[in-house]
Amino acid sequence: MKFISRENIDCQKWDDLVTNTPGASVFSLSSYLDEIAENWMVYVNENYTKGIAVPFAVRLGVKTCYTPIFITKLEWLGENQGELAQFGRELKTHFPLGNFCLNQSLEDVHSEEFVEQLIPSNSILSLGSQAKRMINKSDKLAHRIEHSLDKSAIFSLIRSELLPKISSLTEGSIHRMEKAIEKMSEQGHLQILSVFQGEKCVGGLFLIDFNQTVLYLKGAFTDDAKKNGAMYAAMNTAIKQALSEGKSFDFGGSRVEGVRHFNLQLGGLDRTYNCHQWDNSPVWYRWAKQLRKALRKG
Repeated sequence: MKFISRENIDCQKWDDLVTNTPGASVFSLSSYLDEIAENWMVYVNENYTKGIAVPFAVRLGVKTCYTPIFITKLEWLGENQGELAQFGRELKTHFPLGNFCLNQSLEDVHSEEFVEQLIPSNSILSLGSQAKRMINKSDKLAHRIEHSLDKSAIFSLIRSELLPKISSLTEGSIHRMEKAIEKMSEQGHLQILSVFQGEKCVGGLFLIDFNQTVLYLKGAFTDDAKKNGAMYAAMNTAIKQALSEGKSFDFGGSRVEGVRHFNLQLGGLDRTYNCHQWDNSPVWYRWAKQLRKALRKG
């Protein structure tokens, strides 16, 4: 097995591997990675029957393996995972610096365990008391939830409602998401649920339907709509539709405890994944990072 740079990847073979791996996420698709990751390569065998995608950035000439925003984690694809230990060793050799989240755990690489939430396809949906109250609130206000083709209304809400509040969200990352959403739409994977109060759009969800899983990618709502249960109602609609079609529902992952509580209220179940970190970068690079931090604080 070996690393293959983006320009040399056989994308048809790679995407076939992703599609044919049960439970594999849209995060590994070439078209998604092209838009979301700064750079990416694959670690794969010659006939593309097993491997993994590896996003990376280059800072001051130092390659850093990282997990981009709008990707929770990557996963080993295809045949047995016997090469995971070898992959971990070669990963640290190829990339001096890393912060890489995976479904699997790599030997001899420091990792921290996190949880995400999922509802398996065979689940009987069970809502928490808070979710029930908020959905009733939304019903009383006659929020109208509809499938839509209007991406611009939700992106407008993302910029007005989320951009000022979430430090990790930037205009640049939103632009990347816009391009990825467009690709998913072109490939028939995108679903949009819009929520209306009268004729006004007060919120909506971007959902990706891929490989028998519906993934909640991002959504935004006005403060009033959220307080009155619109997001609970929209997510509940998306979940019920996914389960009715025999698909799992993936909440997209968040390390914020309040978001986890929201997901659990809607029937989500915790599932663990691993974030691997290492730093073998040159001393001068670490000094440069510390200096940059100090200048930002100053």
